[in-house]
Amino acid sequence: MTKLLFDGEKAFKYIEKLAVDIGTRPSGSEAEKKAADWIASEFKALGLKTSIEEFEVTTGRVVSQKLEVLEPKMGEIPCEVMPLFGSTGPEGVTGDLVYLETYDEEYLTPDIEGKIIMTSGRPKDRKKSYRLLSKFKPLAMIFIESSPRVLAKNLWGSHLVKEKYGELPALRIAFMDGRKLVQSGASRVHVVAETESKTVNSQNVIAEIEGYERPEEIIVVGGHYDTVLEVSGAGDNAGGTAITMELARVFKEKGTKRTMKFAAWGCEEVGLLGSRDYATKLRKASEEAKKENEDEDQTELDRTVLCVNLDVHGGFLGTNSSRTLGPPELKASIMLLSKETGTVFTVNEGVYSSDGTSLSAVGIPSVSFSRGTPSNTFMHSIEDDISWLNPRALHNQGRFIEEYLTRYVAEAAAFPFEKEIPDKQKKEIEDYFKRSLRGMP
Repeated sequence: MTKLLFDGEKAFKYIEKLAVDIGTRPSGSEAEKKAADWIASEFKALGLKTSIEEFEVTTGRVVSQKLEVLEPKMGEIPCEVMPLFGSTGPEGVTGDLVYLETYDEEYLTPDIEGKIIMTSGRPKDRKKSYRLLSKFKPLAMIFIESSPRVLAKNLWGSHLVKEKYGELPALRIAFMDGRKLVQSGASRVHVVAETESKTVNSQNVIAEIEGYERPEEIIVVGGHYDTVLEVSGAGDNAGGTAITMELARVFKEKGTKRTMKFAAWGCEEVGLLGSRDYATKLRKASEEAKKENEDEDQTELDRTVLCVNLDVHGGFLGTNSSRTLGPPELKASIMLLSKETGTVFTVNEGVYSSDGTSLSAVGIPSVSFSRGTPSNTFMHSIEDDISWLNPRALHNQGRFIEEYLTRYVAEAAAFPFEKEIPDKQKKEIEDYFKRSLRGMP
């Protein structure tokens, strides 16, 4: 039997450093950079070849925010502004409040012009909805959270929406507050969503263990370390970053036939930007090399055969799950190992909205591991703190992933999975990135 070295207690200490000592690590912020520097120092202390790879990102901040109900007079309602959608300026806007079940095209008519929209549902076609919102120009949008007794989420929004469709100040409120406003017949409100945006540098941290027998075959193991605004991001995703870092220690000690790269991705929360940058650079470098030599088939992109993505981890009351993009053997391998080890996993094929999908968009099969738990409803809010996490959950899942990597990567005589993405999954990936307005990496 393979000796397992993964230590949940050690991984939990990484979470404490990220989520408690450093705390909130908003995408593109100085705190995110501080976290990156610390992660790099830990990788270097293990003796790993480590680099920090920078990329440009548009990020933002909330200067001031307020939602005040004027008719009937109810005072202020707690809210969280989405800074990249737009700004009302410091004075804010006042207008009639209109509740829409969703912001699908059926509800977006000239009647919303100059009004403040409140909605609790997502549209089927966001691009069409954004076009109509741009045409009819509501003063602001209020999004009601979908789960009762959950605080408003601290989400970024998208500067691409603002650039393409114009300023659309937006904020979020708790489900129970939205329910209260609808029940009370709230008809007029004042909204302040004063925001700023700027272009800054973010960074990925990449550490490498060179394979001793098949170094030309590369496997990327990673998780994102950034957060949304004001959130410590313990489960999402200090947990995944911590497992990545502990796996780096494990395989530095155990050794690996194949090269393993351990990535701490930046700016996942504003659109998978760190992993997108990494994937885009691999693709472009490969294309350039093949222009110069059409027989070239050993670019780094060609040699990168698998991505293991770790996102949302550590919840001690929950279940394990995985999603795969690649040949059917990927799904089967996790299911078989689950049966052999007695660690239950729910395994499905398809897109998981996280960094592995960026690498699969350029042809690299990916496996995403995550931990499902009721406390995941608190993700992206200030309630995503370390109190919901436990070293035992990290230990159990970390050991499963260690065994998976040991069997199929570090010790396999031949790499067992074809490097292919089925056509159905390619279409799903393409549709996913179309919805983000960014297109494929």
